[in-house]
Amino acid sequence: MSRYVLLLILNLPFILAALLGQITQYKLGRSSRRRLYTQTSIWLVITIGLIVAEPAYNWLFSHGLTQTDSLSLFDVVQITAIVMLFYITNRMRVKLELLERRVQDLHQELSIRLSIDESK
Repeated sequence: MSRYVLLLILNLPFILAALLGQITQYKLGRSSRRRLYTQTSIWLVITIGLIVAEPAYNWLFSHGLTQTDSLSLFDVVQITAIVMLFYITNRMRVKLELLERRVQDLHQELSIRLSIDESK
């Protein structure tokens, strides 16, 4: 099995989970259409980059633009770790936004209750 195929197989679950998460957030009304398009575009660019990695390397090597070896197993693990960290960071950002929204709603509710209590 080619290391490029292994790279794609290892990263596809994270990419699909991120895309499904973005679609779910949009369908639940927690995300805007603009954010959905932006995040989907980012993940599609990453996917296309992973798919085009082998043909790009072969083209560069055949035209004498690079003299390096193809991907090593360490490179596959490193790229997968980068994609996984990007996925985790993105998920934490979504959770932080939801938490911020909840705190803001709680603060608003508390302010309303305190203002009602003071007016009595």
